[in-house]
Amino acid sequence: MPVPTLIAHAALLAQLVAPYPFEVGETLTYDAALGVFPVGTATATVSRLARERGKEAMVLTLAGEGGMPGIRVSYDLTSWVGTERFASLRFHRRTAQGSRVDEERFQIVPDSSRYRKEGTAQDWAAPRDALDELAFLYYLRTIPLEVGKSYAIGRYFMTGYNPIQVRVTGREERTLYDGRTLPCLAVELTARGSTLGVRFTDDEQRLPVELDLPLPYGSVTLVLSGAVAQGGGGAAAGP
Repeated sequence: MPVPTLIAHAALLAQLVAPYPFEVGETLTYDAALGVFPVGTATATVSRLARERGKEAMVLTLAGEGGMPGIRVSYDLTSWVGTERFASLRFHRRTAQGSRVDEERFQIVPDSSRYRKEGTAQDWAAPRDALDELAFLYYLRTIPLEVGKSYAIGRYFMTGYNPIQVRVTGREERTLYDGRTLPCLAVELTARGSTLGVRFTDDEQRLPVELDLPLPYGSVTLVLSGAVAQGGGGAAAGP
């Protein structure tokens, strides 16, 4: 094969393998608190690679359980995200409170800008390269974020919530589970009047070390309690 052709093929392959700051095997564990009261735990993982409608996809999961006495809840989110183009291909959401269980499964087609809820015949418009809520959190780890700037991101797959307003309100220090204190970016995500706060480490990994979640019974804070990188090593953040 001629050298120019080899170079062209190498350039194409470089574009197809995106340098994401996370990889298969990353596992982040969190303790949940309502004020000073512990109310549960959660785990986020990049669990595996899979094929979804002919495309390679990372499978992201978030599972948690907890709540106040008499209000016990559990939730499971699973997102299939294309590795070539970081866009959602499939999304499952399951929540349970007492005997009530709600489960939704969505097929998302980035190329045609449509999504469909499984079990229904109708499909709905979606933005190009749409993201579900779990994929959106990981997406924020891949893009430049500057203190003092705001970003209007119209990629949530349910268009009525777009654009998601993302504000980088400042830089704050957080002491991690291993005793290290690191600078973190303070980020607010707002959609339809509801605001979620996230603290990302201000480094290449952009680990979400703290999340403030607005819930019907108050604001729950998830604090990173452990991190494992691919291969089982500690997912060290910062220098």
